[in-house]
Amino acid sequence: MTWLEFGVIAGALLAMVSILVGVLRSGISPMHSSRRAREAVLQLAEPEGPGPIFELGCGWGGLAVALARTHPERQVVGYEISLLPWAFSSLRARLEGLENLRIVRQDFLEVDLSVGALLVCFLYPKGMQQLAGRLEGKFPVVVSNTFALPGWQQDAALELGDRYCTRVYRYRTPQLNPS
Repeated sequence: MTWLEFGVIAGALLAMVSILVGVLRSGISPMHSSRRAREAVLQLAEPEGPGPIFELGCGWGGLAVALARTHPERQVVGYEISLLPWAFSSLRARLEGLENLRIVRQDFLEVDLSVGALLVCFLYPKGMQQLAGRLEGKFPVVVSNTFALPGWQQDAALELGDRYCTRVYRYRTPQLNPS
């Protein structure tokens, strides 16, 4: 085995271990949003009031980049705790030259999200449950790809028409809705 082959194998193993550690920390592997899902999220993503757009669990950065392009007047902050996807999405944001996009390696459950104007996520059922309890009455608009917020009434939803009958949901915090 040459040093090059050894380096490639070692790099691949480190990448897999990095992803595995992220999965163990977060409970889910990083997933990209499909083109249809990104389009539906962007269609429903209407920030209310001042403040940044947060993407929780931004993974490889595709949706965060799309949000930053669509809303150049807003700061977009993507949160990702898995090392490799965070590094990839951070590099992608720099290469894209999007000055309004920042990728942060931090658990979004430890962040004050109440200062935002829009929250976007593609999590999993347990993550949505954790998020629902933290957001009640504190966040104006939430757009979720695939998974519903338990106990919340959707304001709008789009079905993607794929074989999984995927839906993208928009919620407005009940305490902030006009009666």
